[in-house]
Amino acid sequence: GNLLATAADLCTGAWLLPKTEGSHCPTTATLIHLLDGSPSESDKAAIAAARAACRDARVLHWPLAFPQIFLANGETVNRASGFDCVLGNPPWERIKLQEEEFFATRSPDIATARNKTERKKRIRWLAEGQLAANLHPELAGSAPSEAEQRLHADFLAARRAAEATSAFVHAPADGGGRYPLTGTGDVNTYALFAETILAITSPAGRAGFIVPTNIATDDSTKDYFAHLTKHRRIVTLYDFENREKLFSAVDSRMKYCLLTLGAAEQAEFIFFATNAGQLGDTRRRFTLSADDFALINPNTRTCPVFRSGRDAELTKKLYRAAPVLWQDKSDTQEEHNPWGISFMAMFHMSNDSALFKYEPATDRLPLYEGKMVQAYDHRAASVEVNPQNRVRAGQPKETTLSEHQDVSYTVTPQCWVTKTDVDKALQGKWAHKWMIAFKSITGATNERTFISSLVPFAGLSNSLIGFISPQSPENLALFYANQNCLVLDYVAKNKVNGVNLNFFLVKQLPFLPPERYSQADLDFIVPRVLELTYTAHDMRPWAEDVWQGWQTVNSSTAHHLPAQPYPFDPERRAILRAELDAWYARLYGLTEDELRYILDPASIMGADWPSQTFRVLREKEIKQYGEYRTQRLVLEAWQRLHDGAALA
Repeated sequence: GNLLATAADLCTGAWLLPKTEGSHCPTTATLIHLLDGSPSESDKAAIAAARAACRDARVLHWPLAFPQIFLANGETVNRASGFDCVLGNPPWERIKLQEEEFFATRSPDIATARNKTERKKRIRWLAEGQLAANLHPELAGSAPSEAEQRLHADFLAARRAAEATSAFVHAPADGGGRYPLTGTGDVNTYALFAETILAITSPAGRAGFIVPTNIATDDSTKDYFAHLTKHRRIVTLYDFENREKLFSAVDSRMKYCLLTLGAAEQAEFIFFATNAGQLGDTRRRFTLSADDFALINPNTRTCPVFRSGRDAELTKKLYRAAPVLWQDKSDTQEEHNPWGISFMAMFHMSNDSALFKYEPATDRLPLYEGKMVQAYDHRAASVEVNPQNRVRAGQPKETTLSEHQDVSYTVTPQCWVTKTDVDKALQGKWAHKWMIAFKSITGATNERTFISSLVPFAGLSNSLIGFISPQSPENLALFYANQNCLVLDYVAKNKVNGVNLNFFLVKQLPFLPPERYSQADLDFIVPRVLELTYTAHDMRPWAEDVWQGWQTVNSSTAHHLPAQPYPFDPERRAILRAELDAWYARLYGLTEDELRYILDPASIMGADWPSQTFRVLREKEIKQYGEYRTQRLVLEAWQRLHDGAALA
């Protein structure tokens, strides 16, 4: 047993130890010499180093720690073995060392650096023992600080340990990797524990543990979840939203689940519970089949999230009416990308910070951030910055109505980028002097979840992801309207888990393909989109491109593009958006009751119904207007369409 433990430590220690001269990192020869009983002095040093590294890392060799569970027939692993019951609450931590977190209590001067470039410079000063001397003029010329140099050594050790652990975790499955299902991407420890729990539970046993709901919804854990569904290992998944602060130290938007594994023909789900008492509410319970996963999430086979069985059925109807935006090629399906979409993350706020300027100039363009825009509004807010402290100081300042009504008004960003850098980022990809981009930071409980905006020719931060498409401008007006309709947002709310709207989520939203639009659709949607978006001079290039394309396919239209932008009239804008929402509800094949349900489930199912769709929007409008205005306007527009009455 001791020999096996030492051999196992050698194999694991080889990942953990530095691969440098004098580190005594074990090799295959070390292992062979150990097993044949002839270790040299150098082997003994490597063995001691490996055992110490494994002890420090708290390595556990499961078959050796529990031989009665995992070993049978001598030393042959019995694949049918494992624990009958496993319970756990794994840690939720990223393996990658976060510099800001590491230095938060050790060196605030580094943790609060303005950006990544500045932080790297300060870490370099720390290595030289000159951090304080360089930051504080009164200390200039001081001797190198030994305390700073020790802290830098601790930082290097922590970073190397994290990198070694990451290398071990990411080892490929075909090379004997320990985590073939979860060892991908930016790994979190909860996913690794989930895979370990699966591995150590016997086929007839049960396992129950608490992990973020991302285990079932994220792209990085899709292989794990697909394995569970394929092999019918999910018994129940009960998802909680932390709004009632069951975990007081966790963000209220955080979602976690009680996941039970075992042998089960059907998997039962509950999502969006906020307390344990709701687990007994049968209206919240529903089951999903493998075919349902393939319909709703064909690329990832991850789990969609629904508040009730009715939400699950309605969402399946919407996916039968419209395919996902971009279906990936796989062994069982061909790639299908009817809009020819690709995504563009133009400038990263940390990695590209060296390119940013903090004053406007004639050769500079604004850097748009997600906080500056809303649906149909590229001038939603400016960014106010405290010049004494630029770190996380950029807060949105909402544009006033009078500013919105000034067609020359432009919002002020936190940063600018040169036109040359923007041209370089777009070269060969995009030729228009405008872009469509969606906000990558969101939440299922926000007023709206999928928010897209048109922006003038400018830089985009990583909180705004650009859509690149070869489609004509007038077709992209349809695509843009689809992005911001209530029906699509309803689906997004059922699929977003957390605060990030990742590419894999957007690709699997149900968008109407270009060929589904008729000339009547084009003639209804395009003028309304133009009136909602062309409200300032800086969107003139967009308006001209769309108008010209629309006139080409609709020669009967005798109107001309207005010389001045459309007036920013909140009342009319609300009616136009409601008409677009009603039109898209028809395009998706909804009934009036289904549209009513999407707007407010309680209006159809009763006040105690567990589903909430646009609760925040409803409450905001009741407070602002004394009524749920969007509901009334959309249903009125629906009725006018049904009656053939005149619209706005």
